[in-house]
Amino acid sequence: MPTTPKVGWDTTFKRAGTVLSAGAALVSIVSFVASRREAQDSARMAGLAAAEVSRIDLSPSVDTAYALGDTLHITTMAADAHGQALHAAAVHWSADDPTVAEVDSTGQVIARGVGVTSVTVAIGGRAGRARVWVLPRVTALAIEGDSIIRVAEGEAVTLQAATSDARGNRIPPTGLRWTSADGTVATIDSTGTLHGLIPGGTTITVAAAGLAAERRVAVMPVPASMTLTAGGEQRSAAGQRVPDPVSVQVVSRSGRPVPDVTVRFEPAGSGRADPDTVTTDARGVATTRWTLGLVPGRQRLAVQVTGIDSAMVVAAEADPTSKNTRIVLLTDSLMGEAGTLLAHPVALQVTDTSGLALADVLVSWTALDGGAFSQADARTDSLGEAHAHWRLGPKAGRQRARVQIGNPRALAPFPIAARASAGEVASMVVTAGEAQRGVVGTTLGHAVVIRAADSLGNAVVGVPIRLRAQTGVVDSLLRTSADGRISVRWTLGNAAGPVRLVARLETRDDSAVVTATALPGAAKTLYFASAPASGTAGRALLKPVQVIVRDRFGNPIPKVTVGFSAAAGKVMPAQAVTDAAGRAATSWTLGPKRGKQSLTASVKSPALKSVQTVEAGAAAHK
Repeated sequence: MPTTPKVGWDTTFKRAGTVLSAGAALVSIVSFVASRREAQDSARMAGLAAAEVSRIDLSPSVDTAYALGDTLHITTMAADAHGQALHAAAVHWSADDPTVAEVDSTGQVIARGVGVTSVTVAIGGRAGRARVWVLPRVTALAIEGDSIIRVAEGEAVTLQAATSDARGNRIPPTGLRWTSADGTVATIDSTGTLHGLIPGGTTITVAAAGLAAERRVAVMPVPASMTLTAGGEQRSAAGQRVPDPVSVQVVSRSGRPVPDVTVRFEPAGSGRADPDTVTTDARGVATTRWTLGLVPGRQRLAVQVTGIDSAMVVAAEADPTSKNTRIVLLTDSLMGEAGTLLAHPVALQVTDTSGLALADVLVSWTALDGGAFSQADARTDSLGEAHAHWRLGPKAGRQRARVQIGNPRALAPFPIAARASAGEVASMVVTAGEAQRGVVGTTLGHAVVIRAADSLGNAVVGVPIRLRAQTGVVDSLLRTSADGRISVRWTLGNAAGPVRLVARLETRDDSAVVTATALPGAAKTLYFASAPASGTAGRALLKPVQVIVRDRFGNPIPKVTVGFSAAAGKVMPAQAVTDAAGRAATSWTLGPKRGKQSLTASVKSPALKSVQTVEAGAAAHK
């Protein structure tokens, strides 16, 4: 057969089939001519007397048909014992297996099925046999199906290869070899099962009997999941469109975008999506604009794609507005001890202006003066109510909080207030009047102030405090005022020195101590405490002369300047300052004359004088 340029496997298969079919036709023509000649010979011999047939020869004795429907012609020759050809009057043909080949009365054999059979001819009591093989040859190979085979990503289809002989008869394929041009896109095994791996295109080829056929394969993406790419967790006023579009991306099982997929956006309840049905673009993205329903609260948008079992749900907040929202505090009285939980939760209800309860609306609780909210509802319930436990701050008095319903841009916060009282008294603190100094017998210049407080430092009102002074006079029992304080004036006693005032809670052992210093009063008395009655004229007394200065209560007065002057003789020093015991001392040298001599001690303010007289005698002679 001449060489033909390759223009495609199918074209080659068809040309090969045409050549083989022409060969088979030529065999049929030759068989037909031979059959006609034999028929003519038989006709000429019909009138002759038959001789005894000794031998029958068939030609060919073995023959093969390569296509179903092909015809073969077997000729016979009968001879007698001398080898002379005989012309038979009666010839009988038969085939052992008519499903393989049939034979007619002229010896023409027609191939019917794959296999081998014997053809028998009977003449004059003798029989001859020829063997006929029917072995169809594959002359055409094709892959069944469309010109482009489509398989879903992650799925498999089984392909069928068709083989036929030169007459176009189907032949069961054997020895098929399947291959894929791009095994990353799709693979095919020896049974012809095609597995789609990732979206894309490739070519699969089947080869057998020296022939080959191919088909283009398109692996189609299968929507497997959705991802929200924009527009999640938005909020807007009820009935208004959310600020940003809602976009989702549809991806395949291998995570690749899936274009041309129908995505449906369906708001739950009221509201609308525009458009509500979108086809994904080349990036697998579908986008819509969402207008919320008129009822405040959490709203949802369902996103559905055919082939994906579950829908995606996008949530948004529909905020109430001041024009159509009413908030009512349900708790009658908000009072409690500072730093503790209120006895009952704070409860409020949110409705629209018609009284319809607004459920599932965002609520946030904020304490403004310390403290905190716990177990607080983040949203209103089906009755439009929200509850929270309020732990008051540490400061007694009025405490404030606010409750934000929805968006603060759309609705002002709702204010609430509670009254926090002080707890039990836990301590007393001296806030004023400590460490004063005052003159004995007088009232201190500043009041002594003592504050009673609870464990958090809050002033406690009406606390009875009992006072006891070491010396002097104070009120014995006082009660704290509105600021938790008592104020008392302390009149010192007659004794100078450090003194104490003890404040004690009447119902407890807690106490506070106030200290003060009682100073001596003005000098009242000046007297000589130590002076000899006599001395030697012209000589110093054996001991210093001492004076003491005291106030009117007999308290010694320190730091008083005392002057000394002698009528005769001299003193050293002439001035001295009293010590802590009120004493001042000087040395006195008597004058030279014998007799009485005097020494005067004086204080200028207030003016005080004291005179000491000494008898000056003569010196003793040895």
